[in-house]
Amino acid sequence: MQTPASLSPTPAWRFPLLVALALAALLAMYKPYYGGDVVEYTLATVAIADHGSPDIRLEDIARVRALLPGMFTEPFDLLEQGMRAGEQKLYAAFVRGREGSVFPVHYFGYSLLAAGPFKLFEALGIPPFKAFQAVNLLAVFALALALRRFFGSETKAWLGLGLFMLCGGVLYLHWSSPECVSAACLLAGLLLYASGAPVAGSLLAGLAAQQNPTIVFFFVFAPLFKLWLDYERALGPGANLRAQLTRRNLAGLAAGAALFALPPLFNLWQFGVPNIIARLFSDPGLVGATRLASFYFDLNQGMIIGVPGLVLALLVLVLPVLQPRADGRARGALLLAALLTLALALPALAVLNWNSGAAGVMRYAFWAAMPLLFALLVLLRRLPRWPVRLQVVLAGLAAVQAVAMLHAQRYDYVHFSPAAVRMLTWAPQYYHPEPEIFAERAGNHDNYIQPDKHYVLQREGVAVKTLVHASNLQLDAQLCGQGARLAPDLPVTPSAYGWRYIDGPLRCVAGSQPQRSFQYDAFKAGTAAALVSGWSTLEANGPGWNGAWSLGTRSRVRLQLEGGPAESLLIAGHYLAPNRQTRVVVNGQDLGWQALDQAGLLPLPPAARAATLDIELEHATPQAPGPGDPRPLAFFLREISVRQIPGKP
Repeated sequence: MQTPASLSPTPAWRFPLLVALALAALLAMYKPYYGGDVVEYTLATVAIADHGSPDIRLEDIARVRALLPGMFTEPFDLLEQGMRAGEQKLYAAFVRGREGSVFPVHYFGYSLLAAGPFKLFEALGIPPFKAFQAVNLLAVFALALALRRFFGSETKAWLGLGLFMLCGGVLYLHWSSPECVSAACLLAGLLLYASGAPVAGSLLAGLAAQQNPTIVFFFVFAPLFKLWLDYERALGPGANLRAQLTRRNLAGLAAGAALFALPPLFNLWQFGVPNIIARLFSDPGLVGATRLASFYFDLNQGMIIGVPGLVLALLVLVLPVLQPRADGRARGALLLAALLTLALALPALAVLNWNSGAAGVMRYAFWAAMPLLFALLVLLRRLPRWPVRLQVVLAGLAAVQAVAMLHAQRYDYVHFSPAAVRMLTWAPQYYHPEPEIFAERAGNHDNYIQPDKHYVLQREGVAVKTLVHASNLQLDAQLCGQGARLAPDLPVTPSAYGWRYIDGPLRCVAGSQPQRSFQYDAFKAGTAAALVSGWSTLEANGPGWNGAWSLGTRSRVRLQLEGGPAESLLIAGHYLAPNRQTRVVVNGQDLGWQALDQAGLLPLPPAARAATLDIELEHATPQAPGPGDPRPLAFFLREISVRQIPGKP
């Protein structure tokens, strides 16, 4: 990599002092925003500050209540009630450890950093939870020093810092959660490692990865960036590789990886798993093309609305079609940056709460965009002089990013963004958000999305777009009333997990098909719907979880219908991972392997159509849910609905 220009003969203390003063002004100007996982972080910070350990006690809850009067009353009440009652299962963001102690599901590293400023601010009469802002701004300060080292220029370091702010940093400086720390430390880590400070860079990346574990890919990609940028063709691959395997580089990577390893080790000790969040609040079955496209391109929270100017600038400056003479090393750095961004994104697609609290761009997408900003900074560093054309591109980048930051501040995460509103107004048929995003923003709420419901976006009383699930056999009655059904020629666009969109106004036609629905009460009675074999005991656990688990590799159900033979049937329920599909055989006719939680109606072949249905389900990988429950489970049966051929006895 090119050696940076010599530092200007200015006092070494001037730049850090000016940055510190600027960040102190931001600390004074901004009030803390209590978003994200604030209930966890406030309690853990108070716990560490008051009794030196991250376990949550009743007095910690009382302290936070007093410091934030009237805020988060319901979660504090639920947590306190569960702790007093000795319940094992607590409010969703907290779990019990090996000796019954209560911990937040997020690792306490961020709160540990905030505990010192918390005590200091409280002693000085400053709102103590501004400690989170102080930690965020300290990460930005570290980024500023990394930029100065990387460029060897105060002016260019200020430019880099401004670009960070315009690429999302300004949105998260006052958040009481670690997004700013993750983004700033990831970018600073890449800059430091690339500029010959592997220990400092790796430690910052390890710190960032404590709260957002996918940042562990830094330890794969940072050495690849350095190898590519320093590569000398005359030496050959072996010599270039050996040049990177220095003691400092290896020691830095080992130190950063050790810092990253603290949360998994703590989780293993307290909860028996490397990551309790992944265990409780993620599902690998959610990873797919719909969420990947949403991560990058959703008009509400995708990366594209956070860094549109950055993406455009990179394309203009590096894409071969637009810039045939672009620096080859910069192109390679951009390719590596794109791959690192993808590596950061893919594991995040498994989170259950996809439409989570954010300031415009999704929190994960904010820090996952930092490798792209790093690629641009690499390009700028490699150019000894910046021609007018480059200056114009940078000015355009700043202007577009400023607009993006203003756009992000005009809405919250339970409302559609102005960009999405325009798309849904002008061309709704071309925009189909990930289902959870649409359902929660159309209804202006943060809640679970449920297959037995539908979600409608209306304009002036007319449906613009309707989200429905394939398993909802009550949909015709819900939308059209009894005795009618949705018109069969409505434009339907499949989405993910069994959801589909109906675009435009809804139309209904007269004449519904007879249908029968068998649920918990019918299974319990055992006459019209009998669980013949391969089922565990019936369970009544509330809406959505009334039914029975399959037991073993095969389960059988027998249905007795009145009013005509079956034409199609729906089997609704939930899977226990890693199960995703079930082989369905009806009256000896094989319907193949089906994802029953998404498949919707299964048409029956003529030979299977009868008033009595013998249904056999084959489960590929029954699993015991845990050490305390050895049953081989695969599928939880909630409902079987049947549509019958009308007019036949």
